[in-house]
Amino acid sequence: MDGDGGEAVEPRGRGATGLDLPAVLTRLDDQEPAEQRAAVRRIRTTIDDQGQAAAYAPTVPKLRSLLERTELDFHDEIAACLAELAADAPTDVAPSTGTIVTVARENADQPVARELLRCLAAVAAERPDVLVEHLEAIADVLDRRRGYDRHGLQAIARVSTAEPTAIEPVAPILVDALAANPIENGPPVCRALGRLARSGGELPTLEFVTHAAGLVDHDDGALRHDAIGCLGDVAHCDPDAVDPVCDDLAAALSFPDPETRAIAAVTVARIAAETGDAVATVREELRERLADDHATVRANACVALGYGHVDAAAPRLRELATDDPAPNVRDRASWAVRRLSDGR
Repeated sequence: MDGDGGEAVEPRGRGATGLDLPAVLTRLDDQEPAEQRAAVRRIRTTIDDQGQAAAYAPTVPKLRSLLERTELDFHDEIAACLAELAADAPTDVAPSTGTIVTVARENADQPVARELLRCLAAVAAERPDVLVEHLEAIADVLDRRRGYDRHGLQAIARVSTAEPTAIEPVAPILVDALAANPIENGPPVCRALGRLARSGGELPTLEFVTHAAGLVDHDDGALRHDAIGCLGDVAHCDPDAVDPVCDDLAAALSFPDPETRAIAAVTVARIAAETGDAVATVREELRERLADDHATVRANACVALGYGHVDAAAPRLRELATDDPAPNVRDRASWAVRRLSDGR
């Protein structure tokens, strides 16, 4: 069967009898672009059919060399191979990060950039350290691509897990991405900005708080939790920034999912710890949570009510302090009762 340009392409499924790695390496070294392209396609075919991407890790240096050759017209196929290899063998692809970033930046508006960003996100899952020096270049690629690219945002977010303050220079692009499309870009951006806030790093603006607050009752659980968690992280370092959107958490405090209710109560507690008035708009929801079926929710509500100086909750808190079956609820209820009694 002939592929584009007339080169011979290995039939799908031929890899079932063996990976033929030496033959693939030889073809990648061939002087004919048609042979090199056929080798790239063989790698993709075998990975698609057998899922043995890691077995082809030795091809990464040769694929990198091909990616650097501007005269070739199948960079998108090379990039796709590298992305698949990075998913299974990120440490083997990590040394090629510089080349991958450079080619992505030179072709930011081309399809190849998407595959290269996917490759970088996969590398960042295991080796976030190798992306640190390339963050501004990655942000430049994102800025030049229409609608931002979730793989690129994911790469930055994964770097933030290891070195949160390293993403300070690219935080503006994260804020812009969240404003442009909160639902699509919310998960990686909320996680990254939250980690930066909690680490004490400098945020370019706090305008993103409003966009995160708009997601706290979204149907998608992961997105909902990331948004609430982000608000909690911001509240940890700057409670005044989250205070104006505290009433948005009312819906989350009554959400059917208990984890959402628990996270929302923690976030309110963090705000109230520094800004007691924050509880005013959600005090009734918090009092209802004292009767929640889930102990973690009850415990977190106790803390929020204690920090919020909600004296009307004192009788119920005293009951929980002695009668609740969960030790953590009894402990937190007792703490809240003491705090209300002390008037602190």
